[in-house]
Parts: sequence; C-alpha cells; structure tokens
Amino acid sequence: MQKKIMAECAHTWRKKLRLQELMIIAKREIDAGEEIDLVYEILEDEMDTRWRFVGSTKRQYLEEIKKILANKYVLTV
Repeated sequence: MQKKIMAECAHTWRKKLRLQELMIIAKREIDAGEEIDLVYEILEDEMDTRWRFVGSTKRQYLEEIKKILANKYVLTV
C-alpha cells in the first residue's frame, strides 16, 4: 500500500512540475505578444519534444493550462 501512495505522489509531482514548466513558456510567449492559439501550438510542440505525450495527454495538459490562465485553477508550489 505504501508503495502505491508513493508512486501516486511521484506522478502528481511530475505532473505539477511539467505544468509549471509549460506555464513559464506560456507566460513568456504571451508577454511577447503571441496570439493564444500560437501559444497552445508552441506548448503542444514542447510536450512532443520533451515528454512525447500522446494526443489525449496533451489535450489534458492544455485544458489545465487554459484553466490556470483563466484563473480558474491555481498551481501551487
């Protein structure tokens, strides 16, 4: 049981760190004046390059990024 809890925590921390990295990229691109659709494309490319996510995982991460950018979701440290 303990190993399962630890594995779930590791998964959660990896996801949180990935979201933080993606938010840094998104904010940098938005501050540079890029259109939001282009920002999402850049994030998708980044997810392909860094983590080789499948389409469903990329969509899930993009939905979370959209919520964070709309202040509907808070990513805590």
